[in-house]
Amino acid sequence: MISIVQNFICTKSERLQVLADSVKSVSQALPNSNFYVNYNTKHNLDEVLAIYTQYVAPEKLNFYNDLSESWAHITLSLLNEVTTPYTLAICEDQVVMSTKDKFDRCMNEFITNELDWMLLCKIPQYLEQKYIDGYTPYNTNKSPGYTRLQDGYFYLGKHAPHKRVAYDSLQRTHWYKERVTEFINNIDNCTHDIPIRDIRKPNFYEGYYDFANGMARFADMKCYIPDEPILLEVELVKQNR
Repeated sequence: MISIVQNFICTKSERLQVLADSVKSVSQALPNSNFYVNYNTKHNLDEVLAIYTQYVAPEKLNFYNDLSESWAHITLSLLNEVTTPYTLAICEDQVVMSTKDKFDRCMNEFITNELDWMLLCKIPQYLEQKYIDGYTPYNTNKSPGYTRLQDGYFYLGKHAPHKRVAYDSLQRTHWYKERVTEFINNIDNCTHDIPIRDIRKPNFYEGYYDFANGMARFADMKCYIPDEPILLEVELVKQNR
């Protein structure tokens, strides 16, 4: 049901352990999922490939070393190989921090309720009571607040408390492909430089789907947030180049 798509670099040797922890935890949490991975540099290539081959079964791993500079074009190429209805997009420094049981319950609740998009970053912030109760600082749509489910909360895109379509997320594959395609076709129309206007990085994708072009634009998107963090960004060593 779920595939993992990643396109990144890891040039700092200190981050290799972070990557190993991430791949190990995600592969254990989603043992039946295929990985579609592009490593966008030659630096540490052997070490990165060794990490994936250690933790991901060979029949589940699709690993590439395409050095093209456009993050979006490579990502779309990976998405064109995905055959599952859902795609998990996460950075290489995201580690599963919940129990396997909790992780499974959140994923099953999302899929069983036929939802469209799951927020997987800044969970503690958006679990503050004011957001649960309907505080939407980034749009003018009056929100009834989140709807309580068993292991998370439901809300519509037009009631999203976050203005941005976050990169770290689980979403319907066809929708993700549409968003990446739109980004490629309209990349020059992005009117600001936040967070990073760089075609080599997914931050530019987040910057495009922000402000008036953010989550509230997708008014009827059925969104989900787990009621506790199930992934954690390891920030001990940043990859800034």
